[in-house]
Amino acid sequence: MSYKSEDKQMTVKAVKALLPVVFSSKWRNNDGIMKLAKAGHIFPGKLVEDCMIEKSAGNLKININPNRTEDYNDYSDAKFLSVSNGATKMMSDAVKNKKGALRIVVYEAIQNKLYYFYIPRRVWKDFICGPNIPFDKKTGDPKDTNHWWQWEVDSFIELARIKKEDWINVR
Repeated sequence: MSYKSEDKQMTVKAVKALLPVVFSSKWRNNDGIMKLAKAGHIFPGKLVEDCMIEKSAGNLKININPNRTEDYNDYSDAKFLSVSNGATKMMSDAVKNKKGALRIVVYEAIQNKLYYFYIPRRVWKDFICGPNIPFDKKTGDPKDTNHWWQWEVDSFIELARIKKEDWINVR
C-alpha cells in the first residue's frame, strides 16, 4: 500500500476519525500519537493496514511472499480512500496485479464519517481503476444506489474478520 499524502490537512482529519476505530482508548487519546499525525508521520493507510491484522482475530496475516503484491496472506489488500469531488478514486496502479478482495475504508470529510467495504475480486476485476464509490458533493451523503454499496459492511472489525470463504455471505 502506498502512504503518500497529497493533502496533509485531510490526512490529519482522517487519522483523527480512524483512531477511535482502530486503537484502544489507552492509545487513541495519546498526545504523542496526535503530534505524530499532525506532523505528517502517521498515514491513514498504514493505520488501516496494520490494525486490520490486529482486529481480525487471527484471520489475517501479513503477506511475507516477496513475489506477491497483496497486503495479506489470503490475497486480500487493504485500501484507505478519502472522498474528493463527490467520489472515491483509485489509481490503476492501486489494483494492478492484485489477485484477491479489496478491504476498503473510505473517509468522507464533510460528515467526518468512515465507511467500510469488502469487495471480492470477481466483482472489481473488470474495472481498471477499481471501485468508484459516489457521495453527494455538497452534503457528503452516500449515493448508495451505486452497485458498490452492496459490498458495504457495518464496521472495521467486521471488515477485518471476513474470511476468504465468506465472500458469498457479504450482503
